Amino acid sequence: MKRSILAFIMVLILAGGCLGFSFPDGQRQLGEAVLGSLAVKDGAVVVNVASGGCTDKSSFTVRVLKDVERPGKIPHYVLTFERIAVDECKALLMDGVDLVFDLEKDLGLSGEYTLSVSNRVRPGKAITK
Repeated sequence: MKRSILAFIMVLILAGGCLGFSFPDGQRQLGEAVLGSLAVKDGAVVVNVASGGCTDKSSFTVRVLKDVERPGKIPHYVLTFERIAVDECKALLMDGVDLVFDLEKDLGLSGEYTLSVSNRVRPGKAITK
């Protein structure tokens, strides 16, 4: 019985590879990105993403949602980085690329506020496909 289950799982994995299924965080996957790293400093947020050599800031949109503001509290924003352009280039960038988004110029955030990022972050090297 255990061998049958193991064989079935292996068939599913191999079939997925043959049919082109991929990890949801590669350079060709549109939508919410899985980040290789995340840093907020010097008025900017820096995210590391998978790239085949053609990924830049224009490959992404950043959804900025303002949390419900409570009287007397500073506003809070939730950022979500979403890939909107597939990277079809074939460079071998094992560490992905760092994209720098200026909080005021690129995202329109100014004054006093707090922020969080809703994307998943996988520490370590980015996945390129």
